[in-house]
Amino acid sequence: MPTMPTTVVVSDASVALKWFHEAGEEDVGPARALLDAYADERITLLVLDLTMYEVGNALLRGSAAATSDAVATVLEALRELCPRVSLEPAERHLAAGLVTEHGLTLYDAAYAAVARARGALLATVDRALLAAGLGSPPSAVLERIQAPPPPEVARGW
Repeated sequence: MPTMPTTVVVSDASVALKWFHEAGEEDVGPARALLDAYADERITLLVLDLTMYEVGNALLRGSAAATSDAVATVLEALRELCPRVSLEPAERHLAAGLVTEHGLTLYDAAYAAVARARGALLATVDRALLAAGLGSPPSAVLERIQAPPPPEVARGW
């Protein structure tokens, strides 16, 4: 029986956008490598239900200036790529606290709250989340999931 990956990664919209749009974007390779790790069942990859709206808004209003048809196609692909989750009541409470503590938007705090509450890594290139120490860029997340376990874990201790 195959085992489920033990590392859970929450991807925010700043990383999910890189899966579809690369013009002028940094960290596209590591962001897409997270998708590969998910496809290879090395990680569990989650996005929040609000990610769809953030990605769509960025494509429509950002430098991509995507058409509504293109955005609909991207959003359908995102829906099929990985599971979307909604915040549980305790996660909403935690998100509100992170807003107050770190001066984040509630959107950004929601990603951090879900990652923290579910023992997951948060993949982000959002400056505010990185500055608050609540997430890591995709390259750093990849390093963590590719690192060998400490000797005591490898031996089963």
